[in-house]
Amino acid sequence: MKLKILVVLALFGLVFESCVSHKITREDYEWSDFWKEHEPDATKPRVLIIGNSITRGYFPLVSKKLSEKVNCDRYSTSRSIEDPVLLEETRLAMGNYHHAVIHFNNGLHGWHLNKEQYRKGLERYVKFLKRHKSKKCVLIYSLTTPVSSETPGQKLDPVRNKTVMERNEVAREIMAKNGITVIDLYGLMEPELDKYVASKGNLHYKGEGYQMMADLISSEILKLIK
Repeated sequence: MKLKILVVLALFGLVFESCVSHKITREDYEWSDFWKEHEPDATKPRVLIIGNSITRGYFPLVSKKLSEKVNCDRYSTSRSIEDPVLLEETRLAMGNYHHAVIHFNNGLHGWHLNKEQYRKGLERYVKFLKRHKSKKCVLIYSLTTPVSSETPGQKLDPVRNKTVMERNEVAREIMAKNGITVIDLYGLMEPELDKYVASKGNLHYKGEGYQMMADLISSEILKLIK
C-alpha cells in the first residue's frame, strides 16, 4: 500500500510540474509575421527563412535572387530563443511544406539570457527543426550581425556586441555538432559597420548592407539547391 501511495504521489508531482509554466521574460512589444511567396506554385522547391527584423530587411532581396530556382517563405519574429511560442510559430511557418532548405537565425532578442541559457535554447531549437523538417530538408544558420555603438568614434557597442560575439561562438559550436553550415554575417558586416548601419547605435542597415547579406545568403542557398 505504501508503495502504491508513493507511486501515485510521484506521478502527481510529475503532472503538477508539467502544468507549472516556466516564466518567460518578454519585451514590451512582441511581434511575428509570416510571408509566403507564390504559395499556390508547386513547380519549384521552397526555402524557409527564419529570423528577426534583419531577416525581414534582406528577405525580399534573397527571394528575388532565388526566384528562378525556388519560392521563398519567411517567418520573422521578436521571440527570444527561450520562448516556447517560437516553436509553435515555427511549426506554423513550416506548414505542410517539404522545404528544401531552412535558413535560420536567432540572436538579437532576449538580451536577459546569459550564455548558457542561450545555448540551451538554441540547442532545443535545432533539435526541434531537425525533428519536424522534411527528410531531405537541409538546415543552414547565419551568425548574428554586430551591434553598432551610439558613442561617436566607437564602432561596436561594448555590452551588447560582446553578447552577440558570445552567442555566435555558441552557435558555431552547436552547428558544428549537428553538421549545419554557418554563414558568417557578423564577419561580413563588422569591418565597415559604420558605413552600412542605418544610423549610429542602430541594429538595422542601409540598402547596401542588406544587399551584401542577401548576396552571401543566396549564394550559399543556391549551392544547397544545386
